[in-house]
Amino acid sequence: MSGHARKLTADQEDRLSVWRAIAEKRVPYIAALLYASRYVNVPGIETLGAVDPRLRVFLDVDAMDRDYSDDESAQALVHLMYHVMFDHHALSVAKLEADGTLCPDLWRMAADAAVNDDLEDAGLGFPSTVSTTAEKIDMERGLSVIEYYDDLARRAHASDMEDVFSLDDLAGDLFDGAVTLGTDLADRASLAFLTRTWEILDLLAPPAEDFEVVAAVQNVAEAILKDKGADAGRLGRWAIEVTAPSVIPWQTVIGGYLRRAVRRKPRGTFKTFSRASRRQSVRLRMPDGSKGRKIILPGTFRPDPTIVVIRDTSGSVSDQELGEVGREVLEIAQRCGVPEDRVFVMDVDAAVYRARALSEKDVLRSASGGGGTDMRLGLAAIPEIFEKEPELVIVATDGGTNWPETETTFPTIALVTSDGTDTTPDWMPSVSVTGVAA
Repeated sequence: MSGHARKLTADQEDRLSVWRAIAEKRVPYIAALLYASRYVNVPGIETLGAVDPRLRVFLDVDAMDRDYSDDESAQALVHLMYHVMFDHHALSVAKLEADGTLCPDLWRMAADAAVNDDLEDAGLGFPSTVSTTAEKIDMERGLSVIEYYDDLARRAHASDMEDVFSLDDLAGDLFDGAVTLGTDLADRASLAFLTRTWEILDLLAPPAEDFEVVAAVQNVAEAILKDKGADAGRLGRWAIEVTAPSVIPWQTVIGGYLRRAVRRKPRGTFKTFSRASRRQSVRLRMPDGSKGRKIILPGTFRPDPTIVVIRDTSGSVSDQELGEVGREVLEIAQRCGVPEDRVFVMDVDAAVYRARALSEKDVLRSASGGGGTDMRLGLAAIPEIFEKEPELVIVATDGGTNWPETETTFPTIALVTSDGTDTTPDWMPSVSVTGVAA
């Protein structure tokens, strides 16, 4: 196994794009997870793919390109996304806490069997390397991951297979957040390597925050219900459960994005002549020792992040709700250390109106517009209005609008009002003011 995890090269990104496009075409409802995931190239990982709880997908891209077809590689991505959808990582932690012991190898087998049941029920294939199906482990199809695991553990203990599966391993990797689930048992060969290099991996692929994972999974569930309805077997029942009213308030989700935006601001200090230097000036000394001209030194400053709130003022969203959203965003921004003059409000209906800083008087009490609705105009105007791209753009709308087909170059999240419908594209995360939506 290679000792280095690394970012994907341009050629590898191209291969991944092909696999991801095939996966999305065959299973459109998983698009949100496919595009929210962070992909890491791990040569010699010894498995077709693995995923951790923070949406980091580990692939040996060159080996996959060499040894497997594009269809098989796309199937592997779908398989990994199903592990995330059904929260197999969190279930493993809960199982460990309940039983006091857990065998990672058997858990991966149980999770693979459960995933492959669902893929087969959905009329989808699964990677040829997958070694665990209900049939292969001589069990009835359609069981839960817990049921598969309990029976596997019982049989393994009865057969004294301690040396094969480390049956009483307390799975320290679970506590470290490094548990991976993938397409076959070779995951265990890669796990020690991933755990050793966790800090490096954080730099290569920053882990997804909880709210990002929740939002992406919610997106998947809503897409399933829209595409297949509630009669899609276990998949449909899962989607109904996931889309039930959430206990996570939208302010928490927006706050998470704002904190991330603050961390994304330019690091270090910059020079400017609009601010005096602490040294004020220096005087040059000429070659003959005489004093030369006095040079004014620039001062330094640390830039604050820029946050933009686009408000849908077409008339279908009430002024009261727009005002409440604005006040909440301002309060969250202030808690995150973003000053009022770096939070801008931009009203959009069928036209784009002037972006106003929240430090201006009565910005939240007045709104411009009231005609048609096209949030594409507002998003397209961002690069023209702001010299540098904002660290975050929040679009407050009821969803009755068209959206850009391609992803914006700046982070964007839609805030769908309480009486609205989420129509956002797969690439755009969104949240409902009544809770977490997708």
